[in-house]
Amino acid sequence: MIKTAIESLNEHIFQIPVIDTHEHIPDEEIACANRLGFFGFFEHYVSSDLVSSGMPAEHLQALRRPDNGLTVAERWDLLAPWWPYVRTTAYGRAMLEYMRDLFAVEDITAETVAALCDRINETRKPGWFKIVLRDRARIDKALVIRWPGQHVEVDRDLFCAVPILDHFAMPASLTDLANLEQEAGHPIEKLNHLLQAQEAKLDAFAAKGIVAVKIFIAYQRTLQIDRCDKADAERALSRLLTEKSRPDFAELKPLQDFMTRNLVALAADRKMPLQIHTGLQEGNGNYIENSKPTLLTSLLLDFPGARFDLFHAGYPWAGEMSALAKNFANVYADQCWMSAVSPAFSLRTLDEWIETIPANKILAVGGDSNYVEGAYGHTKIARRLTAQVLSRKVENGYITLSEALWLAERILRENARELFRLE
Repeated sequence: MIKTAIESLNEHIFQIPVIDTHEHIPDEEIACANRLGFFGFFEHYVSSDLVSSGMPAEHLQALRRPDNGLTVAERWDLLAPWWPYVRTTAYGRAMLEYMRDLFAVEDITAETVAALCDRINETRKPGWFKIVLRDRARIDKALVIRWPGQHVEVDRDLFCAVPILDHFAMPASLTDLANLEQEAGHPIEKLNHLLQAQEAKLDAFAAKGIVAVKIFIAYQRTLQIDRCDKADAERALSRLLTEKSRPDFAELKPLQDFMTRNLVALAADRKMPLQIHTGLQEGNGNYIENSKPTLLTSLLLDFPGARFDLFHAGYPWAGEMSALAKNFANVYADQCWMSAVSPAFSLRTLDEWIETIPANKILAVGGDSNYVEGAYGHTKIARRLTAQVLSRKVENGYITLSEALWLAERILRENARELFRLE
């Protein structure tokens, strides 16, 4: 049978070795040590929907605790009243899809959950990461977050490390400063000490092959990162060092803004892109307004030499994200996580971005998962959505098939490869 043009496009998209711009996957030995089976997948995302649906927090904690001796049936009994409400969200649908694909279970029910747990525990062993990421998901490289205090050595065949360095900008107590002193290996009694520690840490990570830096502050405060005099930052640090009571945010903001801007400058000098969380925060009960992408405008203006990879399509402010990427040469629009949050939103947004943003600045895939299985599932969905958008644009005459094939390579692989200078 002769393939149609659209079938050829879809087939091509599912063969591209993608660059996954954002994951939280732990080391393989840590993942393999988790023996909770299916219930080990409730660290995030679906668990947030469970809380939102009304599941008691203590029930969620119990079903995912490894050391409380609960049986599979007892854990399922905790989940069962709430599972019908979350299996229809995009988080739930993604989980159902990758459980079916990777562990051959058609549905997750009281009758199938024990066998599913057994299959997961039997399958998760050394070599599983490569099977899932490279062989099944066709991910060439995944950029994986490293938290403060976590090492940045990764399996470089599969991953590139991206450390979060916010903690050098966000000390809010003497305990925070003591932890930074321990990490830096020297006292922090002046602003210059903190600046030196931040730069030394970045350079140490760079020597180990990091490809970008992550700014995570939207979970803690506003993305409005104002210009600030060094003297004001010094006074804020002095207040933190001398006051017995914890300073409030208004008192600490000059220090945080100054140190965050210093991090941007350091990364720009070293040609390291900055990945910044914008839009929806994972979890429950966050201040969503803190994460509006346009709050970053002064930062984008003041650092034209820096390259900013703005995450999560700014959800729900995808239009703002589009405007920023259209206006600023140093802004890249990243769809990471959106395929699992809402395929419909991701579809509409990618459709719009192709019309508004230069083609070299759109990043279409990033699983943002704690598990390789989630990375597989979210990448598969992102490919499917990309195929749908590009196919529709070919069918309605907006682009030709050859342009669609080229665009697919750009947004699934080449843009990220060039931005992060990957071989």
